[in-house]
Amino acid sequence: MVQGILNSTTVPLLEQVVRFTEQRQKLLTGNIANIDTVGYKSRDLPVKKFQQALQDAISGREKQQATTGSLSSMSPSSSGQQSGGVDRYFPKELFEAKVADAQNITFQDGNNRSVERAMMEMRKNAAKQRFAIEVITSQLNMLQAVISERP
Repeated sequence: MVQGILNSTTVPLLEQVVRFTEQRQKLLTGNIANIDTVGYKSRDLPVKKFQQALQDAISGREKQQATTGSLSSMSPSSSGQQSGGVDRYFPKELFEAKVADAQNITFQDGNNRSVERAMMEMRKNAAKQRFAIEVITSQLNMLQAVISERP
């Protein structure tokens, strides 16, 4: 029952955002750690593909809600199917590192480093992760308030 309630919120989508940003933060940190490594190529996740998958998942949820009615009328079993549907939009390829496109010149040692770009991407990624976690936390707090019957 609780799983059905959670799946009827944006929590499953936000979980994917947190998962993606966590994996990306590890890669970006590795890029900075290897900034002086000869021949190292910066790696990243396919951000645009993830954003498209997220948009597709949102559109799919909206279509499902339109065909089944309001979320409150959904049975727990259909909510469980909805969660499985969210996962299908996020294949494991979205979470696999690829060599990042060079945004600047390649240095003679074969490295395509850019400290400024790496730091900027880390900050943007951390902000996205923080936002997703805060929204999940607020949704869970609202659910807890409803369960405990507090105003």
